Amino acid sequence: MSVFKAEWIVLQVMKISEKELLYKVLFRDYGILKVKKKKKIREKPIDIGHLIHSEIATQTGREIHSIGNIKIISFFDSKQRLYSDIERFLKILSRTLKELPIWSPHYEIFDLLSYLIKNIKLIGDSKLLLTQLKLIACLWSLPETHLDPTTWKILKFIHSHNYKDVMRLWEVPEDTVRLLQNMTKG
Repeated sequence: MSVFKAEWIVLQVMKISEKELLYKVLFRDYGILKVKKKKKIREKPIDIGHLIHSEIATQTGREIHSIGNIKIISFFDSKQRLYSDIERFLKILSRTLKELPIWSPHYEIFDLLSYLIKNIKLIGDSKLLLTQLKLIACLWSLPETHLDPTTWKILKFIHSHNYKDVMRLWEVPEDTVRLLQNMTKG
């Protein structure tokens, strides 16, 4: 058995029993893994969108690993957020879970989600849309061209720059937002 310290993001929570939960999480260095944890009465519950630092105990040949010494670094606080923001954030996590292969680390996606969770209070609807588009670009599902010149420029910028540069973009024009939102469906 090996024990590692690592940061991870909770993508999915499933209940195994009354006292044990199963999580699908994204590690920066290991990709998506399944981990389990026993519930403790005096411990804060871990939920989708939490950025966590903990120890992970792995064993060769096991599909589900154990976690311990958990510290919540940051989390997506849905209080006082628009429903559209919550929905977009959950779609970002869901798409990551569906399209990123298990055991395949993707540093840019982890860094993007980590940045998003740590700075969620500063990020509005258009920044969430840009984050979602950058994630889709990282997963090779975002087109690089568009008939609308403004949309085409934004897509070109998203493809050629890292997530920090994309987060520096100013507000996106309303008519372009609708065109970009259509690209996130799927």
